[in-house]
Amino acid sequence: MKRKMDTTTYYVQTMPGVEEIAWLEIRNKLPGAKFGETVFAKDQNGLLIFSYAGDVADLFQLRTVEDVYVLALSVDKVARTRGVLPQITELVRDTAVFQHAIDTAWPIRMQQPARPSYRVISRLYGSHDLYRKQLGEAVERGMKARYPKWRLVDDHAQVEIWINLLGSRLVGGIRLTDRTTRHRFNKPVELKAALRPSVAAAMIHLTQPEDGDIFLDPMCGSGTLLMERRYAGAYDQMLGADIVYSHGRATLKNVEALRKEPPTNFQVLHADAAKLPIAAGSVSKVATNLPFGKQIGSPKALKKLYPAFFGELERVLGENGRAIVLSSEYDLVKESVRKCPKLEILTGYSVAVLGQWGRIYILRRN
Repeated sequence: MKRKMDTTTYYVQTMPGVEEIAWLEIRNKLPGAKFGETVFAKDQNGLLIFSYAGDVADLFQLRTVEDVYVLALSVDKVARTRGVLPQITELVRDTAVFQHAIDTAWPIRMQQPARPSYRVISRLYGSHDLYRKQLGEAVERGMKARYPKWRLVDDHAQVEIWINLLGSRLVGGIRLTDRTTRHRFNKPVELKAALRPSVAAAMIHLTQPEDGDIFLDPMCGSGTLLMERRYAGAYDQMLGADIVYSHGRATLKNVEALRKEPPTNFQVLHADAAKLPIAAGSVSKVATNLPFGKQIGSPKALKKLYPAFFGELERVLGENGRAIVLSSEYDLVKESVRKCPKLEILTGYSVAVLGQWGRIYILRRN
């Protein structure tokens, strides 16, 4: 539903570390958006707060995020004791900010003309003299006072209220999105250790997609990066490759299942990423998730793979070509790139993937 809004404060929830990349996407897709701040829910999520005066429906085009919320509660510093609970109840019961959040979310979340329902999800990180359940109950008391006719339910609520007490920082919001934002792909073939779609979208955004791209994922697995590249817009050619034949077949099925019409100029190669059947200098953009940590058993295998891969990356990338590579093997990445005089690491972003911290590297071929 399209609705024109006054300037409203929102926040997005991301995978840890992706919030900086999410801001790049927000700035690109939501003209006039103003950065607020980032806060962190330990190793679980990042939260990025921003304001935007455009249509609330515009926020649903964001792909680097896990969920989108309209900000309903925000206090920079609160007590870490039970004394915060009456304060939370009062904020829910009385403030205009909370009412504005409900008014913003209601037209989007309303599914049927029934008696309104809500549920509360509470999260508590840090040392506190209270329990997570008490945090949620404080919100419920405010809701009962403000909306006495609304129903409190355990699931399938029309309105979801999230309350986060992160140390002494209080952030709460009304969820605008649903589970399909996080689980956006119905893959015909699922493989273990596949990238989260939002992380894949962050990597694709960093490639700076253009209509003339010849894009390659040389270790495509189940094809999540290729699926996100197809969503990112037009390209000249899109290639995937994987040394495991069944992975290539999985990628083909998954990418083709995205839409009714088949992808154009798309091919999946059964090939080793260290020895690709691709002409030198023929690729303009690369994004890939390198094996790291528990994904591969032998450190010796990594030490053999990484230098060979980056050497091949240097060969296939054209001049000023851009590559986005995810790995937690920091020293091995830097050591391998140093052996490739035409490759340069521009910058990177530390992110958490499958419970392990890694880094998204941005490289350019000179």
